[in-house]
Amino acid sequence: MKRLKYNLAILVAGILMLSSCKDNFYDINVNPNNPSKATPALVLPSGLASTAFVMGGYYQALGGFWTQQYAEAPAASQWADWESYNLTEDDFDGRQFSTLYAGPLYDYEYVRKSASTSGNWSFYAISTLMQAYTFQVLADLYDKIPFTEALKGVTTIQPHYDNGSVVYDSLLARIDGAMAKDFTASSSKNPGASDVVFQGDMTKWQKFANTLKLKMYLRYVNVDPNKYKTQIQALLAANNFLTTDATFASFKAEQTGYNPFFNTFIDGLPGNVIANKTMVDFLTNASDPRLAKIYNASVNGTKYLGLATGDSKNHSNQSIKDYSTPNVGNVSPVYFFSKEETLFLIAEAQARYGNASDAQNTFNAAVNASLLSLGLTANAVTYPYNGIQSIMEQKWIASTNKRSLEAFFDYNRTGYPDFFTRSITSILNGNDRPKRLFFPASERKSNANTPAKVALTEKVWWGK
Repeated sequence: MKRLKYNLAILVAGILMLSSCKDNFYDINVNPNNPSKATPALVLPSGLASTAFVMGGYYQALGGFWTQQYAEAPAASQWADWESYNLTEDDFDGRQFSTLYAGPLYDYEYVRKSASTSGNWSFYAISTLMQAYTFQVLADLYDKIPFTEALKGVTTIQPHYDNGSVVYDSLLARIDGAMAKDFTASSSKNPGASDVVFQGDMTKWQKFANTLKLKMYLRYVNVDPNKYKTQIQALLAANNFLTTDATFASFKAEQTGYNPFFNTFIDGLPGNVIANKTMVDFLTNASDPRLAKIYNASVNGTKYLGLATGDSKNHSNQSIKDYSTPNVGNVSPVYFFSKEETLFLIAEAQARYGNASDAQNTFNAAVNASLLSLGLTANAVTYPYNGIQSIMEQKWIASTNKRSLEAFFDYNRTGYPDFFTRSITSILNGNDRPKRLFFPASERKSNANTPAKVALTEKVWWGK
């Protein structure tokens, strides 16, 4: 973990130097609370980098383990608690929850306030969108999070927790407000290199906003399916969604600038993460060529083989060389959205609120986008269409190594894929599976308003 933090600091410093084009920005710790040093142009890329390191690191791995894309390697032990669901309040604490609040969420808040004061609406919109993106993930993981009273500094050191539905409604209103600003105003400066996602292209950020809203609207399908029906149908009619990936790709082929998943789970702990049997078997049975793109073949035998969740100790006589490993490179980007994910979101919205024929066509386009993104040809494999089930199964495949945490949310929201196996080492009852994370121990120690402990199997507000 120390190496991960060091790498993040070095990477942020490199981004800041590139975006500033000046000689005096070698100080890694640009403090947004110190106006003499901080500017939106410096703080925004820091927030983007920090968000990417959490989303593309431990959260990516958690989603992969809990949706049977990844498994623990033979004789390894680092991820045994993840596979048995034997988590504590110390897991995903300072490494993720606290990091997001102390880092990017504060960064985005500084940029929002500063940009609002100066009328710098491009910076305001980007920071609002990325703050909403980050808050939304936290609300999905914990159900209740500090929000209304969060990010107030010393004035509110023990913020109350808001219900996830309240967080969502507030974020959606913020997004609409931010995207209604005049980006052509003379006070609105183009972020340029400070925007390491779209290089200041506000047309793409508008598409990002629409895609994010669609994802958030679809969270309501189990609890209030008609609440945002009109807005969903309006988005579908306008069809102004992302048509490209939204990524953080400012990694370097040296240890101080690696992709966070590669840094921790491949290079940092070599031999501990392998392919999961559930995914390998599904792709093998379908003769799906993505198998050879998502995973590296085993060293011994050059084959594709995975372990079932919780089965590593039963194969201690074998080594990682007998199994496939995730195909994530040292400079692989972190995905905030992939092109295929956007298409699967549209397909789901069409299936629920639009035209069934349109949904099937978009589903096919999404599968092809997944194939093309991996260097394969369109229609290299085809799948029958069976509504939401097919959409979620294919979205699950496409999310591997890219957006695995979203597959975890989708499973808890829809129940698909419905063929996950019970973890061999599960401490939960029957076929119960995790639906959330525990409130962090650090919060319980420092914030008297932290809610009472809730079971991992307790669904969040939008859960099925």
